Amino acid sequence: MIRRNAFTMIEICSVVAIIGILVGLLLPAVQSAREQARRTSCANNLMQIGLATHVYHTSFDQFPVQLSGTDGSTKAQQDNDRRLSFLVALLPMIDEQPRWEEIQQALPRDEMDSSMGYSYDMGYSMGYDDWSMDEYGTGGMDEASESDSMDADGEPKNWVAGGPEPFVYQYGPWHDVSTYRCPSDPGEGLPSIGRSNYAACFGDGMMAAETGPFKEVNGRFVYDPELAKQTNASMRGVFVPRVVTRLSDVSDGLSTTILLGEIATDLGDKDTRTMPIPGPLAGAGTPLRCHPTWARDTDKIDVERPRFWVNQFNNSKLLGSAGMRRGYRWADGMPLYTGFNTILPPNREITLEKDDDQSSGVLTASSRHQGGAHVCMVDGTIVFVTDSIDAGDTNQCTVFDGGSNPPGSKSPFGLWGALGTRFSGEWKAIGFETRSVQ
Repeated sequence: MIRRNAFTMIEICSVVAIIGILVGLLLPAVQSAREQARRTSCANNLMQIGLATHVYHTSFDQFPVQLSGTDGSTKAQQDNDRRLSFLVALLPMIDEQPRWEEIQQALPRDEMDSSMGYSYDMGYSMGYDDWSMDEYGTGGMDEASESDSMDADGEPKNWVAGGPEPFVYQYGPWHDVSTYRCPSDPGEGLPSIGRSNYAACFGDGMMAAETGPFKEVNGRFVYDPELAKQTNASMRGVFVPRVVTRLSDVSDGLSTTILLGEIATDLGDKDTRTMPIPGPLAGAGTPLRCHPTWARDTDKIDVERPRFWVNQFNNSKLLGSAGMRRGYRWADGMPLYTGFNTILPPNREITLEKDDDQSSGVLTASSRHQGGAHVCMVDGTIVFVTDSIDAGDTNQCTVFDGGSNPPGSKSPFGLWGALGTRFSGEWKAIGFETRSVQ
């Protein structure tokens, strides 16, 4: 009698099939556990940033200012156009003291590039002058000076103290900060500079989010009464661009007012949450501020893939620049990069008012987590807000001076809109003449 010393083909196939079934059953559980760990890590990062914001407030009696920096020059290499985000001022509070010290010092370009692990062989540079912590503690910038420290080719010899503008790739400190990244977001590398998955809340409005109460005149930002009126009317969140805000400005309750929120960064796949499109041009129908769902209502979204834009658009500066995408620059205070509003619910499409990244827009929170996004309340509590949160009537106008929802109106965007505002009921104006960062 001949004894078999090996498995038959049927037995082998049976074993393989059983193993395949077990893997199929276990893999989703493993993936779910990994995502839960990433989601917890993301919430911890946001909590750390929220805590840093409060440490900053304790130190300087104010929140860090969104859109701060230097002005005063028409030369590209002499100031940063008051464009820095609130995240820059938080660096010392999140264990990034070495990076902060690099930014504060005027070091030779080659020395700083090598110390941060980057080389100065791509693109261009723009510098601004000395940065000091003034009475506001804003990371407020002294007025920029016309530096004559140029090399033979007319380029600055040094990175000026405070660092260059936030869109300068060669400047090492502007690259990724691990605390500002969500582990569930796989985005990395060019054309981004240093990504951020966390942003400042502007409230339920959009007007003046890119300017605050200032306009630029010959390289200098000057107080403008009309912009101030619109900023007071529309910027109802804890963060008001280029303006000092404090805990005392939050009258809605610290546990019911959003301070910070999560945003997904762009992956180059035409995702409606991360690739902005320009809204209706001036004079071409209802403006975006009165039609927040314009992109969805004008067939800009792919009906077969509702999370993505259609493949064809008219010529656009915004769409033609691969670097103008959600969350691509943590140091940049423009709304596209480090700001959000509570108009559309989380993970809805983003649209800018102008065909440029220096623009306000409808820019909601978003994430790579399933079903919602994290927000940090003013009291430091982390809340996961679902995509299905009550957002009122998203076809209504936003709140702005001269609109159908005037200053002091109840938020037209339901619970989501109300959570984004620092006050409700009686309208409270901020005295910009004494609170603006000069």
